Amino acid sequence: MARHLAIFNDEGIEKILQGEKTVESRFSIAKIPPYQQVKKDDEIYLKKSGGKILGKVLVDNVLYYENLDGEMIGKLRKEYEKDLKTDDNFWQVHAHAHFATIIFLKKPQRFLVPIKNKKHDRRPWVVLES
Repeated sequence: MARHLAIFNDEGIEKILQGEKTVESRFSIAKIPPYQQVKKDDEIYLKKSGGKILGKVLVDNVLYYENLDGEMIGKLRKEYEKDLKTDDNFWQVHAHAHFATIIFLKKPQRFLVPIKNKKHDRRPWVVLES
């Protein structure tokens, strides 16, 4: 089991911790984490952008996609938009992605006391332990 640190906006973390958002996605132009790095039963720590780690969630399953084009991104949107809790802007921002990681989430857990973390770089995903 590996541990990951994923950076989110407030809304994304809250939807995961409340069980409303059951799928997380990461789209990219290059092969960067979590692509091919996150696996079933891994732990993902949920960090607020510019803030603390508010909780964690377990990975139930993962799907990887590469060589994306507009048609494939449209199919992913149709299949997962409801569970991802995304809007039109999200899909416009990621319209030119070449890689996608679709992560199915389970057992969200909010920490009673948020954890401070020294991460200050711009990476949206960090593999802590593999």
